[in-house]
Amino acid sequence: MFKRTCLITMLLTLFYLFSSSCKKNGETNEIIPTNCGCDNPIRTTITDSSNLIATIEYNKYYNDYNFKNKFTIVYVERNCSNCVHTMFICNEAILPQQVLDLKRTNQILRVKFAGHLKPLCIKVPSPADYTYENITLTNIAVQ
Repeated sequence: MFKRTCLITMLLTLFYLFSSSCKKNGETNEIIPTNCGCDNPIRTTITDSSNLIATIEYNKYYNDYNFKNKFTIVYVERNCSNCVHTMFICNEAILPQQVLDLKRTNQILRVKFAGHLKPLCIKVPSPADYTYENITLTNIAVQ
């Protein structure tokens, strides 16, 4: 009787966890987490004092995972050339004109930035030392 009660409790717990933490994408039936995207809670913050310098570009052509036509910051860690952090900008209104001009010039600029990281709603298949996240910028300056 005890084993049966434990099994039922475990199954109900698993069912609750899977049914309450995800929802299905209407177009693809892909299960996506509900605590993701630009409007959701902050996962971590990059402060101004971090002094991170990265590149920024406008993705006109990269259509995988719905990242086309988005500004993207790519930060490569100093002592780890394979540690690449890609951040998709949530609040384009903060961008200076020089960055907004990237839509037509297809160039890449170096920027110092700070902001709040938020998880993507999809998992991007990649090596373990690559990350992909949304960012709500609190500060950005062209270098």
